[in-house]
Amino acid sequence: MSTTGAPVMMEAVLAGRSTGYLANRGMILLNLNLAISLISSYATGYDGSMMNGLQTLDTWNAFFHTPSASTLALLNAIQNVGQLVALPFCAIACDRFGRRATLLFGAFIMLTGTVLQGSAQNNGMFIAARGLLGFGLAFNITAAPLLILELAFPTQRAPLVSIYNALWSLGAIAAAWITYGTFRLTNDNGWRIPSYLQGLSSVVQLISCFFIVESPRWLVDRGQEEKAKEIIIKYHTNGNPDDYMVLIELEEIKEALRLEKEALATTSYLSFFKTKGNRRRFFIILAVGLFSQWSGNGLISYYLTLVLDSIGYKSEASQNLINGLLSIWGLITTVFFSLLVNKFGRRTMFLTSTIGMMVTFIIWTALEATYEKATDLTGRGSPAVGKSVLAMIVLYNTFFSVGWGPLQVTYVVEILPYHLRARGLVLYNLFVALALIFNQYANPIAMTNIKWRYYIVYDVWLFVELVVVYYLFVETRGASLEETAAILDGQSIQEQLIEGVARATEHESKVPFPVNEKAEGGSKVEARTVKE
Repeated sequence: MSTTGAPVMMEAVLAGRSTGYLANRGMILLNLNLAISLISSYATGYDGSMMNGLQTLDTWNAFFHTPSASTLALLNAIQNVGQLVALPFCAIACDRFGRRATLLFGAFIMLTGTVLQGSAQNNGMFIAARGLLGFGLAFNITAAPLLILELAFPTQRAPLVSIYNALWSLGAIAAAWITYGTFRLTNDNGWRIPSYLQGLSSVVQLISCFFIVESPRWLVDRGQEEKAKEIIIKYHTNGNPDDYMVLIELEEIKEALRLEKEALATTSYLSFFKTKGNRRRFFIILAVGLFSQWSGNGLISYYLTLVLDSIGYKSEASQNLINGLLSIWGLITTVFFSLLVNKFGRRTMFLTSTIGMMVTFIIWTALEATYEKATDLTGRGSPAVGKSVLAMIVLYNTFFSVGWGPLQVTYVVEILPYHLRARGLVLYNLFVALALIFNQYANPIAMTNIKWRYYIVYDVWLFVELVVVYYLFVETRGASLEETAAILDGQSIQEQLIEGVARATEHESKVPFPVNEKAEGGSKVEARTVKE
């Protein structure tokens, strides 16, 4: 377990300042702009829920000849295979061409894939379309959270990136209710319409392309400091070029980039193994990527139909209705906890989430075993037990929304320094894709063959997750983006960052500037007056 006291440079600058989402015209324009990137998560959530919904449609099953468990696994997993193919190029694109260009490139490829998916004439075309969709999605969901994190107002970064991840549920809701509405259609439009509408987020982003603003951090790194300054002035200080926050933000970015370049002459994926802080970052990213998908949530996301079949809910209408209601509940709870990420520590939320998931999943396993054993003996399980399983699924989803729902992307990107941020997010997406591919192949086969006993695997794994989170994860709440990334590099790096920014702003007279000084029992924050 490790918690490090974060520096508070930005806190001093923000003291007494109105920081609400609608605080001024600049803030409103900024958040409207960020909303364009926020909807990238829609397509990811839409996919799992749509595939859940399509499996309940008689027209889809008839068109694709009632896919076997292995074929069904391929139809689901191929989207993640497409992501895997794209991932090696995502960080290069984000760092070389910018977050904005990469976001739009991904949106274009995704739109092409959804059009082909909706117009598929056979299994092969449907599989190829989903692979192409996954290829574009990798670029899109790598660039979007980076752009949100690096462009958002300092106090709003964590909530907005958390909301980004929470909007996975928005896509899930859309897909669930669209398929619930189209299942009554007796022709192929019942599954083609949901397939086409997966491209809605891409259409919105491509239409809005001229309004999307580039990351100030990327601009500074590419030598375009004046453009970065203009963006900070327009959106962060409501058009006031004399606001001291402009200078602090710019100098903090520049100093952080300087320290990174000094520490690592060249940046590559091998950089994650060159320092103690980076090695810990790598293992945190690995844990978040795998745990976010291997916590049992994959059963609900892609194979809810099989779960519901096993507890007696077999009708097309009831399965689509439950899928839709679970998606709405997921959105409400995840957005709610996203708005609380600055109120509670990251570790507290992750630990609460993991403990709650583990307890509810153990109860879910026991109830599932009871229902299936009764079915094997008498041919019919208890409806009361089936309803209890449903209750546990809802409760499990609620606990997932406490920490893993809103924080997984937020936590990954905020612990990373700028030059490793795109690569770190690519690694996260890689681990997520690998976990999903495993889930999508293993889950349907294991649920079909060993039934409730498969749930025990997740019971044990959730305990492993709890131990890892407790000992590996660090606390990052309450610091600026550059300060947060420095937490894992130790106290000396944090102090260098503060001192470097202080030196760069010495021409400003009598401005309180926070400095960490080592004191007995820990770290003490004092204000220093910077003199000419």
